[in-house]
Amino acid sequence: MLNKKGQAGMPSSFGGLVQYYSEYKSKILVKPQLVLAFGLILVAVVLTLEAI
Repeated sequence: MLNKKGQAGMPSSFGGLVQYYSEYKSKILVKPQLVLAFGLILVAVVLTLEAI
């Protein structure tokens, strides 16, 4: 719809959008160093198995 000045109005914000909480805390906490170490170990195992 147009207002009195002939301009279209802006839609209302958050209309029909789902709001997610950004403060979610996971029950499983893994350190980044552990993920990196596991990845390197996995690469080493795969390369070792391919060499056999």
